[in-house]
Amino acid sequence: MKTDAPLTLLWGNADVLKERAVKQIVEAQLEEGDREFGLIRLYANEVGLDGVVAELQSGSLMAPQRVVVVRNVTALSNAEQKQLAARLKELQPGLTVVLVAAKDLDARGWGVPVAADLRKAIEANGQIVEMRAPDERSLPRWAMEEMQALGKSLRPDAAAMLCEYGGTDTDRLLRELEKLASYVGKRDEVTVEDVQAVSVRVTEADVFALMDAIGSKDAATALALLDGVVPEGADRGEFIPFLGMVARQIRLIWQARYLRQRRISPQQVSALPAEVAGHLPERHGIVDATKGNKGWLLEKFTRQAAMFSDGQLARALDRICQADLALKGGGGKLDQRTVVELLIAELCR
Repeated sequence: MKTDAPLTLLWGNADVLKERAVKQIVEAQLEEGDREFGLIRLYANEVGLDGVVAELQSGSLMAPQRVVVVRNVTALSNAEQKQLAARLKELQPGLTVVLVAAKDLDARGWGVPVAADLRKAIEANGQIVEMRAPDERSLPRWAMEEMQALGKSLRPDAAAMLCEYGGTDTDRLLRELEKLASYVGKRDEVTVEDVQAVSVRVTEADVFALMDAIGSKDAATALALLDGVVPEGADRGEFIPFLGMVARQIRLIWQARYLRQRRISPQQVSALPAEVAGHLPERHGIVDATKGNKGWLLEKFTRQAAMFSDGQLARALDRICQADLALKGGGGKLDQRTVVELLIAELCR
């Protein structure tokens, strides 16, 4: 991304990254002392087209260099965006315009979410920059790089745990990384124990108890356990890690079930036959979870594996995936807690 372009459109599914880009452009164009009069922040859904155009056309004797940041530009209708495009073809000297689109894609479900005329005007006079969150496979590496930028080192196993429990919401993960960097203080390295202390609010014992209740088809106990680990009034940031831990537990139970079917005892897990190991994840699977002095965990996973069939475990993961998507914006009129309560009730059937 160029910080000296007169016109920039920022779009994509990572709001924090878009805000970071806005900050970089502002810092490149305006000295800190010039921002009181030279930096103008607008929300298109609040001021409308007239408010945006008025600010683009006005000048300031106090600020010969100005940066106008217009957020939620996609709140304008296509007709309004076409009119805005005409105004952007000739910008005043010393004016930098940054348009920020919401996370939504265009009406077709892909591509830059602005009208064609506006897109062409931006391309002719500036730049269109996509701020996209990394995919799930790349997320741990991305988290480690972000922590490096904060002056700390995030261990690979800690990064994997944070991403597994925190989901793929980069906005939330960035906030968690900042909290972790602050939590470790003068220490240079962030460990699994730090992630458990700061970002994982649901304990392993809680999840074992919940899966016992689900395996026993005891919905009342399962819902009571939910109330204990995710208190009333909790926001999406509490429920997503909870779903992450439950999904991890189900995957480990399924792996333990496979070992049980292959007649592998807990004592044999540290030295699995090649044909068995080849069917298990290379990292962050049942072997990693139970190595060292955690052999007792395998016995608990094996006990729970007897409570579920392969089909039940597959359906459970599918339903968790659907609930996760609902929590991230596709839940219709249901509130966050209701989404998770319905999930637990369905898993107990």
